[in-house]
Amino acid sequence: MTPFSHIARATDERRYRSLLDKAPSFVWKRFGDGVSLRARMFAPEGHTADCFAPAVIFFCGGMWSLEYSAEFVAWAMHLAHRGIVCLLPEYRTHARYEVRAEEIIQDGLDAWKWLYENAAGLGVDQSRISVAGADAGGLMALNCAMQPMLFEKRWWHFGKEDVLPVQPAAVAIFRGVVDTEAPEARALQVGNEVVEPDSVNPCALLRRKLPPLFCAHGMLDPLLDFEMREWFCDEWERLGNKVELVLCPTADHTLVQFDVNPGVFEQMLLGWDAFMVQHGIWPPPEEEPDALMK
Repeated sequence: MTPFSHIARATDERRYRSLLDKAPSFVWKRFGDGVSLRARMFAPEGHTADCFAPAVIFFCGGMWSLEYSAEFVAWAMHLAHRGIVCLLPEYRTHARYEVRAEEIIQDGLDAWKWLYENAAGLGVDQSRISVAGADAGGLMALNCAMQPMLFEKRWWHFGKEDVLPVQPAAVAIFRGVVDTEAPEARALQVGNEVVEPDSVNPCALLRRKLPPLFCAHGMLDPLLDFEMREWFCDEWERLGNKVELVLCPTADHTLVQFDVNPGVFEQMLLGWDAFMVQHGIWPPPEEEPDALMK
């Protein structure tokens, strides 16, 4: 990571950590060894369990070796004002726990399934839950959205019939990892720590009938090549799925940070907002979104 990127992200993390700590939280997963994982929730003003709001789960970046749990706080604050419930779940990482890549990815899947199963009690519309993430968090979001098709034998058919798995309403990745075999993903150790690496590699999971994908990437990113994201989006669309790719010419690996480059942040967030409204997942804004973080 470049010195600029590291310093900027560390500053951002400290600034938003206090806001994250003040957000309502609850334990969403417990382990037999006493470890528990919490989720922070940013909800619209006046939100109650009787509401029927869309929601987003954010998986933070850090490539599982750095702790950047607060990097989506600014996003969650803005979206909560838009009427969208945001959940920032803790998940185990190489940095804090002795876990394998397979277990980390499973935490992501479990977080998405947990929110889906508990949506009613949190005032969330089960059919409008989306997932989003940055770098390794993007990989986790993609794994939630790209579960393989199920095959069900029907007695009146000679063959098998495809059955869609339960999947998020949409997925968004910001400088997300899309190929676990690429050199840029070596730190994730997927090849060494997953029994069947292709089972979690987005490039191997591409298929038809995937949810809409929003992808944003900085063209100056020194760590993750924008052309790989471009290829991935082309393949997503070629298979008949909906996708929007936003390439930011002046952005680097600090793409998701409001404090580093507000202009890029606004471009991405408003673009994502319009994409979600277009697909009927988020409601139209009550007023023209000409400025963020009001």
